Amino acid sequence: MIVAQFNYAIPSVLDSTRERDLVGLSADTARPVRFLGRLRSNVLSVRFALSALGGLIASEQEWSSDGEQLSASLDPIVSVTPDRIVWEGFSRDLGAIGVFEVPRSVFETRGEVREGTTNVDFSAWFAAAVNELRSSRETWLGIAPDGLELRTVHAGGRYEPRVELPESWLRGLLSAQAAMAMPGTRLSVRPVDLLAAIRWLQFKRAKVSPRGLRWVMAPGEYARLILEPWETEVRLKGATHGYTETRTIRTWGRRQLRLIEPLLPLAESVTVYLKGRALPVFVVVELPGCRFTLGFGTAGLGGLDLLSSDVVSELGAEAPAIDEALVEQVLEALTRSECGAAELALRLGRPGGEVEGALQRLVRLGRAAYDLGERRYRHRELFYPPISPDRLTFRDPRLATARFALSRGEVTEVNVEERETRKTRRLPGPDGPVTRELVFRDHVINGRVGAHAVSVVLDAGGKLIFGTCGCDFFRTYTLGRGPCSDMLALRGAAAPLLRDGPSSAPALAPPPDAHVTAGGAALDNGDEEEEE
Repeated sequence: MIVAQFNYAIPSVLDSTRERDLVGLSADTARPVRFLGRLRSNVLSVRFALSALGGLIASEQEWSSDGEQLSASLDPIVSVTPDRIVWEGFSRDLGAIGVFEVPRSVFETRGEVREGTTNVDFSAWFAAAVNELRSSRETWLGIAPDGLELRTVHAGGRYEPRVELPESWLRGLLSAQAAMAMPGTRLSVRPVDLLAAIRWLQFKRAKVSPRGLRWVMAPGEYARLILEPWETEVRLKGATHGYTETRTIRTWGRRQLRLIEPLLPLAESVTVYLKGRALPVFVVVELPGCRFTLGFGTAGLGGLDLLSSDVVSELGAEAPAIDEALVEQVLEALTRSECGAAELALRLGRPGGEVEGALQRLVRLGRAAYDLGERRYRHRELFYPPISPDRLTFRDPRLATARFALSRGEVTEVNVEERETRKTRRLPGPDGPVTRELVFRDHVINGRVGAHAVSVVLDAGGKLIFGTCGCDFFRTYTLGRGPCSDMLALRGAAAPLLRDGPSSAPALAPPPDAHVTAGGAALDNGDEEEEE
């Protein structure tokens, strides 16, 4: 465990009068950032975005992939830069990441401005109080370690909250942030289409698996969003793509989409970034005068369990050795200004790949952040004082051995077969319960790694649920200590061959031994599960 301790002079407050609202954020006294400014316009955008950030910070699923959640909410990070103010918030279960950005140009600034990064007190009460902001009153935003001298007006004094951060949670958080810079698919989506999908999921909650989102891109057509298990299709009009053959990307964590529902009626545009199967989805909502980015489907990155689906991303080519001197050069350059990887490589006169690796190193250490909207990196110290890199780096010799086997071409005769199990269930629909035949699809992968015949079975979420191998590690431990390096290598080689099909089909007969509740949801003999 890593203990994060914050020192606040007073709690954050919302000081409201008939003519003026002051959002007073109390900063950590160890990092004394200071800003005071009046919003010239777009008060409603800031109000809804701050409220969404508060809901994200307090949100948590009823379960997490590795059983590790935060003992308390982690106060958001606020960065005051030369051109904007950036809030970053993280949910307790790592199911969602939010970034809220406001240009400084929309503020009329008063007094001293001290740029930098700090934590700010952001309680549940304060997040709810933000909803009292009104465009009919002047709105001021203040960030200061002394609470903007409001201690004589409001109750409460100095306090020092502590949060225990599991190291696996921290590594997952940093991996999710690094995923923002990964290549992927970019879709411009109409806010009304995304809102339609959210409303469907809100009122037609599924109690049985599968419960993913399938993003389908077919040549010559706009992208489509398929809601499982109903196979309901939401056409994303205007969402163009460059694929010359049909591509399907399946993602999870869809419940977190509801966090941006209040923002969509105000949105000027929405952009969705898909990083790959079972990887996080990032939704950038452009609001009048500000921007909100939601990343969801990140909970699986917290486990860092060799059985989980995110390990596939660790099985690429062997990472080159990190040039620590270059990392320091890149960090120094970021402290002066934000920049893109190509721009920074040109400035430093170093190969683009080396500079990109140094940037990713800084992101995974919490010392830099990637802006999806601007596609640029910026300096940001997530932890104070900085945490030792050894505590944030996940190393397992089996991953290194698997990478080596892949790079040497030792994985051969790879074959992927789909194994389906079908169950008939009643699901809530717009006109009452509907009967669907649900499809539970596993992938059976066979192949050879060196001299060993290897077989693994992945469930619909990409998690390894069964495997066999002829190596000494498997004969000694079976799966008691996770998969062997041969299984990981086979799994990495088969990743491009995995395909996702429909999650359900119309049923020809009613489900056996099922009854329907008054609300129309099916309860099928103990087969009910909590939604992800």
